[in-house]
Amino acid sequence: MTAWVDGAFVAAGAAPQATAAAPGPFETLGAERGELRLWRQHLRRLAAAAARLGLAFDGSPRLLAAAAELLRRNGHDDGILRLSLVPAGPVVHVVLASRPRAPTSVVRLLPTVVAPVAGEPPRDLKLWPRPFYDAVRQQAQDGGADDGIVVAPDGALLETAVGNLWLRLDGTWTTPPLDGRVLPGLARAHLLAAARRRGLPVAERPVDLGDLHRAEALAHGNAAYGPRPAVLLGGSPPAGGFVDSELLPLWREPPLD
Repeated sequence: MTAWVDGAFVAAGAAPQATAAAPGPFETLGAERGELRLWRQHLRRLAAAAARLGLAFDGSPRLLAAAAELLRRNGHDDGILRLSLVPAGPVVHVVLASRPRAPTSVVRLLPTVVAPVAGEPPRDLKLWPRPFYDAVRQQAQDGGADDGIVVAPDGALLETAVGNLWLRLDGTWTTPPLDGRVLPGLARAHLLAAARRRGLPVAERPVDLGDLHRAEALAHGNAAYGPRPAVLLGGSPPAGGFVDSELLPLWREPPLD
């Protein structure tokens, strides 16, 4: 596996990493037939995070060229790219990870209660390392699920370890609000914008376990995979195929910015 580090291609294992003492912002992108969706949006979010942390960042076109070359070199037109800003340099590097061509069709979710990590960074920043979210996912996987739902101390459902949470409630796709405890996901923003352009009902509001159990359908969304049907562990996906018929067409719309 090959990585790109500040202008040079190297073995992935040689790429520098952020540390708990010096966390760094990162972006995870999914490639589809060699195309990186929402590239400009990822760069904007990374630049905004760098500015909040006082880190230098040059989002020059060479990054996109490096990403395309990594896909070619590693033979993964449908792979996952991670674009990271490492504070120690700072250096920017793009690392490729493989992605199955046929990902899990239904994401099994489990509500989790994980204690906050001392000194953890703001939840609305996507930083590496991410011990809190790693613990959420590990707790869910230990229980037999694919991903965990973050349940806040006040009972609010926030997101999952690696994606935003969607509930179809009374015919409206609903996602928790950006109250500082939720990552402003790019897939989330794209789906909301596309739905509003079409005049389709969507909502950003607090949701809880009661909403989770009465929802007509659940969805798990991130920029690597887009929206995927989800189900509580041990449950059965509801009839209707709402994610495929309602959210996937929105995801496939080209972004306007």
